[in-house]
Amino acid sequence: MTDVSLPDDAAAFLTECVGEGWSARALPGDASVRRYFRVVLPDGVTHMLAWYPEEVRRDLSRVLSAYHAASKHAYLPKLIHHSDAVMLQQDVGDVTAFDILHRDRDEGIRWYRKAITLLVYFQKAGAVDINPPFTGDFFFNELEMTREFFFEKLMNVPSEDTLELKPLLRKLADNISRHPYVLCHRDYHGQNIHILNDKLYLIDYQDLRMGPDTYDVASLLRDRGVARILGEETELELVDYYADWRVHGLPARSELPQGERRSMRRRYFETLLQRSLKILGTFSKQPLVRGRMGYLDFIPPTLESVHRCIDELPEYGALSSLLPADFSVAKARERAERIHDGATQNHTSSR
Repeated sequence: MTDVSLPDDAAAFLTECVGEGWSARALPGDASVRRYFRVVLPDGVTHMLAWYPEEVRRDLSRVLSAYHAASKHAYLPKLIHHSDAVMLQQDVGDVTAFDILHRDRDEGIRWYRKAITLLVYFQKAGAVDINPPFTGDFFFNELEMTREFFFEKLMNVPSEDTLELKPLLRKLADNISRHPYVLCHRDYHGQNIHILNDKLYLIDYQDLRMGPDTYDVASLLRDRGVARILGEETELELVDYYADWRVHGLPARSELPQGERRSMRRRYFETLLQRSLKILGTFSKQPLVRGRMGYLDFIPPTLESVHRCIDELPEYGALSSLLPADFSVAKARERAERIHDGATQNHTSSR
């Protein structure tokens, strides 16, 4: 018995690989149009299947290249079979570092510390060129998306007001593009770190590229409200832990001089500021363009990250003038639904 939502080409691929008698259940996806299924074989063994529709099918070759580069250094779900549209992988379960942190803070911190170790091993894959490296222009364009979708469309800030910030946003983008570069996962947060049999597995790695050395740490420690649970003291302890790993490999051997730790912390907050601003754009664009209203719930903790960074980096304080003093998810949802529904109606009527 198969799940009727499994596409025909994926079903045919699966039968060819594992034989008859399997079943498949659709799983929630991410921000992309890829679709995921948990496959159960007759003997009870489970696998994960990712199906790439035609419009993103070329991405699968990039995923496979990323897998072969990074799996030599970090734990990734084992690749079992693939075609030009389907990827069958080891099932690493549903328990994530993010889940554990929300259930048990102390246990979660232990796993987040391990996630930093996993990150350093991931970086050992070196200068992988599957995707182009981050550049100042790339970072700036991400901030332009935020200027459009968060400030102007979602928050209704006049464009002439947001234009005044462009030189400051350009400065931020150029500054972090001059940080030391390492291999970045690009979406390194607790929900992409699964735990199975007391081992960490990293998923969603296809966008890996060279970038600032604190980029993934900023994602890990600040994504989706994690910092509210960690607290500022633990957050900085984990940044220092990462700094020790980056330089010495084993933190127990010695600690970095305070000057080097301060330098790492500054880079962390500068990268975090760009990432947080960029994420405001993503969390606004998803509901406005694709109707995914749940992303609005992540905006308040992201705004907290922006304010935290500005406290540490006062030269970016002018950004505060455009940030909402009291962001309301309910009011933002009303605006987003109105904008999305209007765009959908216009698209339908134009056919």
